[in-house]
Amino acid sequence: MSRSTGNRTITVLAVLVAALALLTTPAQASARTAPARTAPAKPATGSIVLTFGPSYVQQMFKAGVFIYGSSDVSVKMSDSTALSAIVPLNGASTSTPTTLIQVDGEAGGVDFFNGPGDATAGIAGLAIRRTGTTGMITGRVIGPYSAEAGQFDETLPVFSLSSVRTTRSTTGWKMTAKMTLTDRGATTLNTLLKTTFFREGTPVGSFNADVKAG
Repeated sequence: MSRSTGNRTITVLAVLVAALALLTTPAQASARTAPARTAPAKPATGSIVLTFGPSYVQQMFKAGVFIYGSSDVSVKMSDSTALSAIVPLNGASTSTPTTLIQVDGEAGGVDFFNGPGDATAGIAGLAIRRTGTTGMITGRVIGPYSAEAGQFDETLPVFSLSSVRTTRSTTGWKMTAKMTLTDRGATTLNTLLKTTFFREGTPVGSFNADVKAG
């Protein structure tokens, strides 16, 4: 190999090495750059309120069905005879409008009692899911214990939501909706409470949530 041929070969190799360096450097730099980390969503506080309208409450009372609060859930009767179950929100909601509100399953629930039938049923561990202007309230329904069937404990959709709206507030956001009974909710409550009062699609009242930033 002549000296000039050798010089040309070295020059070509140098150019190739430089080109490869330019091609690989961005990829290596990208690989070395750690992905941006987003702060985990902080649990929000606040409350959700299930309000049973005056006409529905009157029908319940005539059928001998009453509602009580359990644990840290309070039940209040307004001047208009609407009955509200107020549940503290300490679950997995965030401080921005979301499609899911969860209530701690151990935070207590709402108890239904049928006086004539001497039967009870409770709803706890609520989860409210929104899809646009509709949604669903799912709950853990707990019935009385029997030697034959054991303890009834099943999670199922109890209420359907319509006309769902979310609005921002100074402390977080709010959600409101109209509330009706689902087929499974009505059937299960009738079975557990030994009544025929609960019916699918019945407008029972309204739902609202007041979510405060975590």
